[in-house]
Amino acid sequence: MIGNQIGKRYAEAIYSVAEQKNEVKSIYEILNSVMELFKTDIDFKNFITHPLIKESQKKETLKKIYTDSTNEGLEVLFYILEKGRVAQIREIVAEYVKLDYAKNKILNVEATFALSLSEEQKEKLSKNLENKTGKKIKLVVKVDKSLIGGGIIRIGDEVIDGSIRRQLETLTHK
Repeated sequence: MIGNQIGKRYAEAIYSVAEQKNEVKSIYEILNSVMELFKTDIDFKNFITHPLIKESQKKETLKKIYTDSTNEGLEVLFYILEKGRVAQIREIVAEYVKLDYAKNKILNVEATFALSLSEEQKEKLSKNLENKTGKKIKLVVKVDKSLIGGGIIRIGDEVIDGSIRRQLETLTHK
């Protein structure tokens, strides 16, 4: 919970700067890259969080890793490093994405079906959801063979369960 509050506070500040500099996407890319490196590379994680390694050495290493990044992107990384919040990078990135999606009216939708959908079906589902919600849809489709038929759609915290399995469960409980 505290991590989410920290992530939200930092993400809001970073997103505000990113918007002003017109660097929302590039700053997201560098934040996401650091998050992935932090999650997957134990040597990087140990180096960047080690209390005895000087901050200047960490900054030099980040400059070498992210030579293609914008100055704003590096400044954001240095800010997170100076504040000792690299360990909360996952929360910061998650909140940053939420802010961007809210600002651009994008909804994450997870749709689970018994069979995979064709591209045409995915496009039709996205269009229907866009018409219904008035927002852009970022659709992720999954397959779950245990559904028998039908599907389950998750839009944020809302779940629409139109699976045959659920319908059968409802019938047996009446």
